[in-house]
Amino acid sequence: MLHLKSLSTVALLCLYCATTINAAEIPAPQDIRYPGTLTLSVDLTDLDRRLFMVRESVPVKPGPLTLLYPQWLPGTHGPNGPVNLLAGLIITARGRRLPWLRDPVNMYAFHIDVPADADRVELEFQFASPQTAEQGRIVATPEILGLQWNTVVLYPAGYYTSRISVKADVKLPAGWQFGTALDVVSRSADHVEFAPTSLDTLVDSPLFAGRHYKRVDLDPAADVPVYVNIVADNPSKLEIKPEQLAAYRKLMKEAYALYGTRSFDRYDFLLALTENFSGIGLEHHRSSENVHRPGHFTEWDKNAPGRDLLAHELTHSWNGKHRRPADLWTANFNVPMQDSLLWVYEGQTQYWGIVLTARSALWPQQVAQEVLANIAAAYERNRPGRVWRNLQDTTNQPILGGRRALPFPSWQRTVDYYNEGVLLWLDVDTKLRELTGNRRSLDDFARAFFGTKDKSYEVVTYTFDDVVATLNAVSPHDWKAFLRERLDGHGPAAPLARNSPRFKRRSTR
Repeated sequence: MLHLKSLSTVALLCLYCATTINAAEIPAPQDIRYPGTLTLSVDLTDLDRRLFMVRESVPVKPGPLTLLYPQWLPGTHGPNGPVNLLAGLIITARGRRLPWLRDPVNMYAFHIDVPADADRVELEFQFASPQTAEQGRIVATPEILGLQWNTVVLYPAGYYTSRISVKADVKLPAGWQFGTALDVVSRSADHVEFAPTSLDTLVDSPLFAGRHYKRVDLDPAADVPVYVNIVADNPSKLEIKPEQLAAYRKLMKEAYALYGTRSFDRYDFLLALTENFSGIGLEHHRSSENVHRPGHFTEWDKNAPGRDLLAHELTHSWNGKHRRPADLWTANFNVPMQDSLLWVYEGQTQYWGIVLTARSALWPQQVAQEVLANIAAAYERNRPGRVWRNLQDTTNQPILGGRRALPFPSWQRTVDYYNEGVLLWLDVDTKLRELTGNRRSLDDFARAFFGTKDKSYEVVTYTFDDVVATLNAVSPHDWKAFLRERLDGHGPAAPLARNSPRFKRRSTR
């Protein structure tokens, strides 16, 4: 028998029952401004336990409220929000603790009932960052921290995240420096306050901080600043030689020459040189998260593999962030994405990452040609799975299972829209050259499709038909059939019949 010891217990049970009945009623996002500004404070100083301590204040109205933890994350193209690492959630209003209930169907949703006298709810919780790789990405070490804001925020359901304003601040370990694309309002000792911004922009603007830090200017005196913010396990690994710096500065010039615009008002590469912090290459509109080996600069000749990483993530500012597939754009972080155009989003970005790395002299052209040759060999000899799973279907992989290891990868196939996508766009490039007597190329498509507005980071969505229309504007052809044959066909091999691209930039008309 259940003995009810107090009226508060009865009230709690009533709330539980009422919330259970209505648990599935999560408001759909609307394009209206959320009333008030959320405040978010994150304490990153607990390096021993690697706990990120969070305090959040949410303006509210009395009645039912659903708070969401981000699930569908831009750049990962899937439902990867680490809600399993959220811990210690306590919600209060006017000093009184409020019971909450996790939705039994949508585990990323938390239901509460706001009292009649409350105009804000206060949240306390922790992001228990992984201690081992088996638990997830290592984002906190004694020397380096990586803060992705989606891991430390709950937000009200019923609104576009672009219409929710957030004022955030962080407390860093003593003496540490940091890089982020967010605008800093003030810094007092190790406490940093950022300007209010939308939740969309906040989540799209991660932070790297480190005990050993160096900031490098990639476009001195430009009206659009570009920096590499480097953190490292060891201060000796921060040194960058003049010829290396020159190559990265040339990367910016080559990207601007390709697209004809800057798709941002500033750009911050976040680069960790480490063996202890987990690897990542993740795009954002005005920044990117990147990890290289500790000797990336100091042992330059030994670390050519992966040197296209920054070129790839930079390209995403135009391809994926500014121009975004319509089915990948969502109103908030808990609306499911669709990935049908990842062969453009990732495939063409992979292509330009290789080409821009060669054009900027980060790789000799011979290395870039060898990279392409290796991709071609892999898809000619080692993808029997094409007979049952076409390229188009591989775009579903981030939702099906991401990049987890597979028992039979050549048969099951994984994220092949990257490298088979390279071969597809190489085929498009050479076909354009053939059709126009080498007067037009994929450069012309990139400028027309991605370079639409300078110094702007608005999102412009596109569809398959938009891709076809732009290709036809570059040079008329049955591009729909051309692309669908390569996307929907079953091989037996990827398209390999054409020539290698020209890595030197050709002036566009």
